[in-house]
Amino acid sequence: MPLPALSPPADARPAPSSRRLAMLAVSLSLSMATLDTSMTNTALPSMAAELGVGAADVIGVVTIYQLVMVATMLPLAALGGALGHRRVFMPALWLFLAASVGCGAAPTLAALEAARALQGLSAAALMACNMALVTHIYPRHALGRGLGLNAMIAAASLAGGPVLASAMLTVLSWHWLFYVNIPFCLLALALAARSLPPVPGDGQVPDLGAALLCTLALGLSVAALEGLPQADSGTAVLGGLALACWVLLLRRERASARAIMPMDLVRLPAFAMAIGVTVLAFAAQGAAMVALPFWLGQTQGRSVAEVGMLIAPWPVMGACMAPLSGSLSDRMSPGRLGLVGLALLALGLLGASRLPPGAPLWSVMLAMALCGTGFGLFLSPNQRLTMSSVPVQRTGAASGLSGLARLLGQTLGASLVAAGFAANGRMGPVWALWAAVAFALAGSLASGVLGRRGSPGEH
Repeated sequence: MPLPALSPPADARPAPSSRRLAMLAVSLSLSMATLDTSMTNTALPSMAAELGVGAADVIGVVTIYQLVMVATMLPLAALGGALGHRRVFMPALWLFLAASVGCGAAPTLAALEAARALQGLSAAALMACNMALVTHIYPRHALGRGLGLNAMIAAASLAGGPVLASAMLTVLSWHWLFYVNIPFCLLALALAARSLPPVPGDGQVPDLGAALLCTLALGLSVAALEGLPQADSGTAVLGGLALACWVLLLRRERASARAIMPMDLVRLPAFAMAIGVTVLAFAAQGAAMVALPFWLGQTQGRSVAEVGMLIAPWPVMGACMAPLSGSLSDRMSPGRLGLVGLALLALGLLGASRLPPGAPLWSVMLAMALCGTGFGLFLSPNQRLTMSSVPVQRTGAASGLSGLARLLGQTLGASLVAAGFAANGRMGPVWALWAAVAFALAGSLASGVLGRRGSPGEH
């Protein structure tokens, strides 16, 4: 089977001198969107105290951001395919800048949540366009290198957010977690205006009714998933409404040549399995990142400052490994690289969960370094396999679905952690690490199946 075309027309691809600037613009936007997913958790107690609200109320600052991102990512990916990814990316950056200012200056919880919703909308657009833009920035033979750089930023931002937030909050107020976006947004806007390739869209306007149904289906699904630990009647109602929206959406788009829910891509075996592996890997990562601070504090008896230091080897090793694995994926099977990477992630998490209370600092940091090495080895090849499995005109939909898979995986992992804590507060963190090990092993096995079948690049 021939490899689907991945490169844009030669005149649309930036020259090597502009490629680095374009990639820097895309990477900065990805970093900001990802950091704002993982940094805010650390500041919730400070926000609650200053805004005069309870701990349960302030959690909405996190959940509304994630909910809006998940709900709108596929419709925004479809809009990028219609208008061109640059024409969606640039306004999204401006909106992210304005929303960050609004978050930092919010005087009340309601104002903060409203600004976070706008920030989630703009982040969804940035992430929906992210990998599609990378495929238009880099030529086909160097795509793994470009996705490796992209994965390095994602891995470092996602795992390093709590570490960075802890460091900032020791000297600054929580407002600066949002204000820090301003100079980076301005730099990304300047670079993007100068260097992003003007790849045109296909001009097919998305079905607004389908977009609304897709937004409702995804949003209600995530709300139901987050409510699983309570297992009350409200969660059941949300699940039923989500199912109804899914049925209506799939019926509406059954005969559509350009569906917002890209079922044509899901029917491609390599793409579908790569997306499935993404969900499993990010469920492992999401569960671990929520559970580790509790495990380190409760089981290991570490201080807040020590927790940041002990987790730091994960993002450091992930950032180091992602470019290397991206280059390797241009020459080796991405599926086999993913198998090894997720197996190392499982081994690191299992090793951490088996450490006794008061274990030496080096043993905890070694386990975290192993986790980061494995996750970094997996991420770039998986992204390359995802994008190389689809035709060039569907890279926008593939990028959106890949971003959605990452967010759904994180939500699933975090929900299972909450369920474990509800069942047993003392053993919850350890159970969560075991669940993360199971997700990583399942992803490793699935990635191994992809490796045996052969990736598109091997044909």
